[in-house]
Amino acid sequence: MPEINLPERQGIYQESLMLESGDTLRYTLSIPEFFSPRGKVPLVIALHYGGDVTAWYGKGYLTILVEPALCELGAVIAAPDCPSPAGWDNPSSEAAVLALMNHLKRYYTIDDKKVVLTGFSLGGIGTWYLAARYPDLFSAAIPVSAMPRPDMAEAVRNIPVYVIHSTGDEIFPVKRVEEMVEKLKIRGLQVRMKTLEGISHYQTPSFVDTLRETVPWIEQTWQEKN
Repeated sequence: MPEINLPERQGIYQESLMLESGDTLRYTLSIPEFFSPRGKVPLVIALHYGGDVTAWYGKGYLTILVEPALCELGAVIAAPDCPSPAGWDNPSSEAAVLALMNHLKRYYTIDDKKVVLTGFSLGGIGTWYLAARYPDLFSAAIPVSAMPRPDMAEAVRNIPVYVIHSTGDEIFPVKRVEEMVEKLKIRGLQVRMKTLEGISHYQTPSFVDTLRETVPWIEQTWQEKN
């Protein structure tokens, strides 16, 4: 196995990983302030929205939403480029995300009880998908401006979920999302929902403040894990 050489100084980096399939997974990596390779560190996996996935496409998503919103966590944040034209909710993308997590854990001392999954739109669908399939790998899931596939909504178990959505969403009507969240609550799932007023689905930076408001909730889920 080739030697892993990842950054340890604060900053945002463009990295790549060779997958078992032989394909290359590009990902953007954010190293937090006061990072120490000798101490345990949280991890945030950030799944980007849809679009023409050019090289290091996840960097835009990371820099305009996830990093400014969640930097207070002091976490390593990784935003992979979606490897499949079918999106994040399929075996190919699933395998790539899991490989990336294992790759980061081989180099950094990731705290397994402090791993957050979040995504916007297409990435939010992927967040529901992976949260349903791997609840033990994540301490919390935060889908933004998205709805899960019906089978994934029914499959979600044993993971805290914080849903962020806008009444102005043109793609996923807020009423349908609210109805789904209520069904999950009835099933006893740990789920919260924060509704924004009138923000378009395409105004991604407008969700920064609301995503930042999840930080105390995330930290609470971490305490409960410990």
